[in-house]
Amino acid sequence: MATRRPTQSEIAAAKKVERQDEMDAAIASGRLVVRQMTPEERAESDARRAAAQARKGKGKGGARAKPKAR
Repeated sequence: MATRRPTQSEIAAAKKVERQDEMDAAIASGRLVVRQMTPEERAESDARRAAAQARKGKGKGGARAKPKAR
């Protein structure tokens, strides 16, 4: 019986595991430092996200207009 090709989701999952292992090794060796955002950084991030959502018209609870038929 022929072997089947892996699905895209299986390939992505394998790559994710590999990336996570690389990140864990980098953290353990001190090449990568992970920290929490400061309150100021969090506020800036939230403001940027809110502005982007407002530009896209995706405010909370807002309905999006349907595209016109061609």
